Amino acid sequence: MKRYLIFCQLALLSTLTAQAQFTVGTGGFFIAQNTQVFIDSLTLKPSVDFSLISQTLTISPTPIPGSPPSIARVYNLTTPVDFTGVAGFFYRASELNGNTESTLQLQHGNANFVSTTGSTVNGAQHYISNTLPVTNFTSLTAAQENALPVTLVGFQVKRVENATVLYWQTSEEINSDHFEIQQSKDLRRWSALGIVNAANESSQHKDYFFRDAAERFGTQYYRLKMVDTDGSFAYSSIQSIRLGSSGLISAYPNPVVDKLQIGAREALASVKVTDLAGKAFLELAKPKPGQEFSLKNYPAGTYLVKIETAAGKTETIKIIKQ
Repeated sequence: MKRYLIFCQLALLSTLTAQAQFTVGTGGFFIAQNTQVFIDSLTLKPSVDFSLISQTLTISPTPIPGSPPSIARVYNLTTPVDFTGVAGFFYRASELNGNTESTLQLQHGNANFVSTTGSTVNGAQHYISNTLPVTNFTSLTAAQENALPVTLVGFQVKRVENATVLYWQTSEEINSDHFEIQQSKDLRRWSALGIVNAANESSQHKDYFFRDAAERFGTQYYRLKMVDTDGSFAYSSIQSIRLGSSGLISAYPNPVVDKLQIGAREALASVKVTDLAGKAFLELAKPKPGQEFSLKNYPAGTYLVKIETAAGKTETIKIIKQ
């Protein structure tokens, strides 16, 4: 009943109050899965249970700079939140700020913003919404597609050989410093894997990638922390990839310069390294999972690592020797 009363109080607030403010304390404001709520003209319908805890939501009339700038309605939270589901908001026609209403896209981020595609715009009601994947954001607004600084226009995670490779593209960068690649197993604890330098200033499409060759099993989550030269930052949407749950065999790093490590979750019978023509370069009997061996003196090229477990399971992994 308490949650229902909170919802009613929020729904009765003026939907278009400039500089409106909504605050929740440590007790939090809970939104059940697939339940739509209205908070000062902001609408949220999470696809999983969602809570706002120790947050203040404000509406700013100051547009986000861009080409062109955003509309004159920006929702700001105190700290970033992880959200998945339908997000949207109502706005006034006078807040369009020169943007073409029918082609607006929902934008989320902070100092840097990520443009969505496929947003639904209701011109009669002046309402925009979109279904977001697992996304971390502090601010929401609307703008023309790819108009705001450090516009992330693509972010994919793919499995290449036995490594996970992240690919992303930007259409414009203003004062961008670097991208920090972050990984998580549970969407709660995030680890920084590395940094890729940004272009700083760019008005052209830029392509980036990062290779995660670590041994991982099960569902893995990745996001980008986009950091500006002044230290401000925003997070990308979160991408996931499902890796083999059994964790039978892995070989990393790939490409390899010197030591190659064999990962396995059960006893191994043999490891054999050959070239593509089948010529054997190395054979090991009963190696231990996690054992390393050196390829330092091998010629550069492509090799096949053939691994057999004590239970008779086999797998062949292609590696690149640099």
